[in-house]
This record gives sequence, structure tokens and C-alpha cells, in this order.
Amino acid sequence: MSCGGCCPDRPIVTDEICQNWEFRCDGTDRTIWEADRDLIKPFGTVTVLVENSCDGVEVRVNDTLIATLTEGQSFSKTFNSLRKVSIKCLKTGTDDGLCCGKLCMTVHYKKC
Repeated sequence: MSCGGCCPDRPIVTDEICQNWEFRCDGTDRTIWEADRDLIKPFGTVTVLVENSCDGVEVRVNDTLIATLTEGQSFSKTFNSLRKVSIKCLKTGTDDGLCCGKLCMTVHYKKC
């Protein structure tokens, strides 16, 4: 059976996401956002702001390193495919301090 022109396409939904994050500077990669499995082709803009860092913060989108930031820096990029955003607070010496910041995203998708 073909869905040709029998019914309208699913509408594109837009979500605005803004959340604070705070982790120990221990070099552990932590997922801070992950797409639900029922989203169809999520895409959009990811902005990460680092308010405090020990020895830098690595930002990964879809398990690919996209930026290494230090305190006071931010990064913003639009992606045509979004599945996961993760943060790794790099360790400085033996002290496990804290790093923190914000994640802001505009995500567009279709939903089953």
C-alpha cells in the first residue's frame, strides 16, 4: 500500500530545551540529552556554555567530538541529525573539582 497523497505528512514539531549541567572533573563522558526512539529525523541547533571548568570540557554530538571549551566559552552549531549530546569534564591533576554550564537546544522532528 502506498501513502502517496492519501493523507498529509506528519507535521514538524519544535522543542526548546534548556538545562543546567554539573559534573565532577573526572574524565567521565556523560550523556546530557538523548533523542527518544520515536522521533523521526531529529535535527537542530546545540549550544553549550561552560560556566566553570577544571581543565576543559569536551562536547560530543552523536559520539563525535565537536569542541573543547574552557571556562567562559560557548559553542553553537546546527546539525542535520541529532541523537545524543554528551559532556566530559576533563580532570586536572588529582583534584576532582566541579565543572558546570548550560545546554540549550532547538530540536525539530517528526513523531510517530
